[in-house]
Amino acid sequence: MSIRGKTGFTLVLLGILVVALAVFAAGCGGGTDTTVTTGAPGTTASTAGTTTTAGPGTTSGGTDTTAAPSGEPIKVGAALPLTGAYAADGEHMQYGLEMAVADLNANGGLLGRPVEFVPYDIEELLPETVAASKDYLIDKEGVDVVVEGYGGYGPDFEAYGANSDVPFIHGSGSVRAAQMVAEDPAKYGNMFQVFSIEADYGRRAWEGIIQFEEKYTYPNKKIAILHGDLEWDLNYTAAVAEEAKKAGWEVVMNETFPYGTTDWGSILTQIRSEQPAAIVCSVLSVADISSFVKQFMENPTPSLLDISYMVVFKETQEAVGNDLTGVMGYVTSFVTPSADHDAWKARFKDMFGMDVPLTTPPSTYDSVMIWAEAVKAVGDPTKYAEICDYIRANKYTGLLGVYDFNNPEQTVKTGPDFQIAYAQYQGDGKLSFFGTDQFLFPPYIQPAWAAK
Repeated sequence: MSIRGKTGFTLVLLGILVVALAVFAAGCGGGTDTTVTTGAPGTTASTAGTTTTAGPGTTSGGTDTTAAPSGEPIKVGAALPLTGAYAADGEHMQYGLEMAVADLNANGGLLGRPVEFVPYDIEELLPETVAASKDYLIDKEGVDVVVEGYGGYGPDFEAYGANSDVPFIHGSGSVRAAQMVAEDPAKYGNMFQVFSIEADYGRRAWEGIIQFEEKYTYPNKKIAILHGDLEWDLNYTAAVAEEAKKAGWEVVMNETFPYGTTDWGSILTQIRSEQPAAIVCSVLSVADISSFVKQFMENPTPSLLDISYMVVFKETQEAVGNDLTGVMGYVTSFVTPSADHDAWKARFKDMFGMDVPLTTPPSTYDSVMIWAEAVKAVGDPTKYAEICDYIRANKYTGLLGVYDFNNPEQTVKTGPDFQIAYAQYQGDGKLSFFGTDQFLFPPYIQPAWAAK
């Protein structure tokens, strides 16, 4: 794991055979379909208003005959929470970035030049740390793009949007970021958001919570809402609460707690008094959420339990064990099965010794490749305005779906081409996905709800 202020390093991975891909693309306007043929990350595709695909299509094996990149490195900067409460996420973000840079270098670099990865640890996402990351990455290291999984939910937007013209591609899923770009594109037009906003994930969670009503009679229409004090947690749970109220449910608890909470006694006392049919607890910390689930399971109420994003983390699964079975949450990064995607997953496992986590590696990988396609089209990594124009005008088909930033918010929208997955933990490290797999009735609810 990299530490804050560490000098950037060049990742070169040899032994990757490039397989050309034929990619069908829809134009942004005029209703004309255009076919663009691209190869691996080293090739060029610059047809405006089209969908391009690169990166994920590369496969391993054989002998790489691509000329080694040379010349001055092109730097990819990354502001990542590599230590502290969000470190598990930050490490996964870094994996995607490392793999993208390795793939680019293995296929001749970018414009024939090597690509260098420069990370910076933004730790606990404090404003001063986020601001320092901009000073280091842009002012000192001179990076040509900044990729962020998620950051300070405000300070980062000011640092990399208002105070820089370098492309800033992030996965905050923030309505605030979307609004900032829409309201002042001249100031924040270099910001691109690779995930939909928090409310979309909250609405998807509500769909998952009410899915059991076809087979079971809910004991009541009460829901308890718990959230950390991070903006994502607040907005995600607010959307769940709004959907619940629309459906005639009562929000019997709406509690904010600080990160670092590990004693849940008072909150659990209230939950056990209310006996809600559903509980949603959002905190992006393995330690916090694991302690909550373990203490809840000591005397569980007959409640469906959603722990947002943290259900997919192996660290959470290992910390809680089989008590996590039946617990649910959303998935930000589900890579659908296909020959190309399966090859990418295999290369990821070879590189990092683990299966692709359902967290941030695919999104940070895609973020780099979105930028790389624009650089290839423009021909100069320092022509930031032209690169942003290209990203804005051209859809990109990546690991997670079709990225389309041609909207006032420059934010990916959820839909058929970019779906939000919702999952339930089945035990033994396995997840089931809503709409595809059968969810089991949570075994910790005893006796089970009355079947219809």
